[in-house]
Amino acid sequence: MTRLKIGHVGLHVRNLEEEIEFFELLGAEVTSIDRLGRGRVAFVSLDGVWHHNFALFEDGSALPSGDSQKERLGLDHVAMMTDKRASVDAWKERLTARGIRVTGPQIQGPEGGGLEGGSGSYTIFFTDPNGICFEIFAEPMTVSEFRATQAARFVIGLTDNNAGSLKN
Repeated sequence: MTRLKIGHVGLHVRNLEEEIEFFELLGAEVTSIDRLGRGRVAFVSLDGVWHHNFALFEDGSALPSGDSQKERLGLDHVAMMTDKRASVDAWKERLTARGIRVTGPQIQGPEGGGLEGGSGSYTIFFTDPNGICFEIFAEPMTVSEFRATQAARFVIGLTDNNAGSLKN
């Protein structure tokens, strides 16, 4: 059986034009706009290869908190990968210049104050006009790199624990 990969993400938005403007800032292209019974839908290609990576449904409203990571329902964030750390920094400059508040960059792992099981990626976070959190990241570990890092931490932990008990 072939492994699955994300094909696209569908978002409920309050205003199609402002969301399209946001996605165009990210370098996306609108492939088409159609009308459903519940409102308009725009299909947006972020990678320039597939018909769409995002489907934007104009039938929503802004999140009450203004930040999807503070909500406890549905989507937490949408993450988009780029090629290297310098590109993440360039995205931060571009977004900040457009008045978008950006947090980071930071390392997603214990080295950067993140989770023990983090990917080690270099990342920034920001929200769209509806409060949906987006992430741009680069240089995550592969599964095998992560497993090797975890194994090394485990061995170091055993060594440190053994050394401590020998001193007593």
